[in-house]
Amino acid sequence: MNTLYIEKTDRTPEIDFSVGKLRIWGTFVPENPAEFYLPLHDWLKNYSIAPATETVVDIGIAYVRGYSMDYIEALLQEVIMLNNGNNQVLINWYFSADNISVKAGEYLSWKLEHPFNFVEIEEI
Repeated sequence: MNTLYIEKTDRTPEIDFSVGKLRIWGTFVPENPAEFYLPLHDWLKNYSIAPATETVVDIGIAYVRGYSMDYIEALLQEVIMLNNGNNQVLINWYFSADNISVKAGEYLSWKLEHPFNFVEIEEI
């Protein structure tokens, strides 16, 4: 399976998806969230056919607008669906003390009924 790499911009995060490792890192305020989300969704759809036995998701969001959070939630929901008896999904939610993204992560963990590992770092 090919990797999916999208370089970060001022408005979009770095996306680095490979078998067993998904990374979303940076600011998530794309001008068109649906358009930005589509290749991520397509990649996950293909990945779900034969996922790794362990998929680790690393998320570090420096800033996100409310409606863009819906796309992060949808993406995580797709990944969590891979979690079953044969496959395990681990989600690491990175946050910095000067940013409120930990609250967003706690909310998503609760809403999606999947535990997240919360990791405080100096800067995203």
